[in-house]
Amino acid sequence: MNKQLGSLFLALALCLGLAIPARAAELSDVPADHWAYQQVSRCVQDGIVSGYPDGAFKPTNPVSYGAFSIMLARAFYASELAGYSDQGTAAGEAIMNKHGILKGTSRSSASIGASLPREDMAQVMYNILVDKGAKIPSVNEQNAAISAISDFYSISYNCRTGVLVCYTLGLLTGQNDGSFGPKNPMNRAQGCVVINRLRDYMGNTTEPPVDPVDPSEPTTPTVTELPAFKLEAGENVQQMMNRLNAATPAYTAGYLSNGKPIMEANIQEILNSARESMPEGIRWDTDSFYNYNSPKLFSGPACSSFACGLSDYIFGEDAPVTKHQNFDQLKVGDVVWMKNSTTGYSHAFVITSLTNPYYGSDYYSACDGNSGGEVSWSSQGKYTTFDKPEVASGTYIYSRY
Repeated sequence: MNKQLGSLFLALALCLGLAIPARAAELSDVPADHWAYQQVSRCVQDGIVSGYPDGAFKPTNPVSYGAFSIMLARAFYASELAGYSDQGTAAGEAIMNKHGILKGTSRSSASIGASLPREDMAQVMYNILVDKGAKIPSVNEQNAAISAISDFYSISYNCRTGVLVCYTLGLLTGQNDGSFGPKNPMNRAQGCVVINRLRDYMGNTTEPPVDPVDPSEPTTPTVTELPAFKLEAGENVQQMMNRLNAATPAYTAGYLSNGKPIMEANIQEILNSARESMPEGIRWDTDSFYNYNSPKLFSGPACSSFACGLSDYIFGEDAPVTKHQNFDQLKVGDVVWMKNSTTGYSHAFVITSLTNPYYGSDYYSACDGNSGGEVSWSSQGKYTTFDKPEVASGTYIYSRY
């Protein structure tokens, strides 16, 4: 009898042991030979993340600030999260903010649903290490990692320490081409990988886990010369943008349309080129709309078609957009759609400088294709205009950083 009971218990134990990983194996798009299968399985088993109702995990889907916050809360602050009746993204962000985990990231200028870039992911990991009292490498040890990151100086200043610490500890490695790709969005599979590695490090494992190779990681695009931003004879603006978009390399996250990293100096370079080919006072098509293959900005004639067309020329037509009203976060290359709710006046323009050579730091400089049918590179505005209630309520910034 005892022998039979023992056999029964052994069989039951084996069945239970096999049942746990089956939860991840049931995800239709993360088979056992998927590069992140083990890491995704572990996070699914531990309740850090789950699949979709249709049985898929969607491993290449970008991770938003809100989604990553709740994943981190489940992984590192589970006892606090248990105190929330609604354990959704709002609870995750509340816990992150309480512990300063989002400090140094771009969350303040991005929506909770915006994709989390890799540099912010590194900064979040660093903040958790600090909050949990983990051992942090010395400054000299961190500096030694700079040479291993080919695009280090394209990382936002606030995130550089986070990236260096994670590199030094072996928690992060580069992309297939050796670059970090700081502006590239992190996806769901990668989120599982970094959370597990951070858990392992703080669990005092003797060696950091081996990073699986993600075949979806993009390589750094080739730098290329863009076609001239100008209306050819007989063209309307839609025809011009169709021609330019067709001649522009495919969009790569974190890079401008010419293949250079998203940095103000590189944006200024493209703006200067556009100014040469479309100089002050040149004719602009005010009649036709610029309509998008994917509606990321807005559609309209005159100033709207100029601003949105120039934005696509700089960043690429498939570059994602963050729409916000945080006027303190205005950046060169941003599109502003300004509306005065009292007068009904509206206007779209592209920011070319955060100061003005004639009026100083209280003013920004901009370019536009105005309703008079001419291009202007000498537009300017005062920052306090954004503070007026009739302007602030209906004015939006469209940023592609």
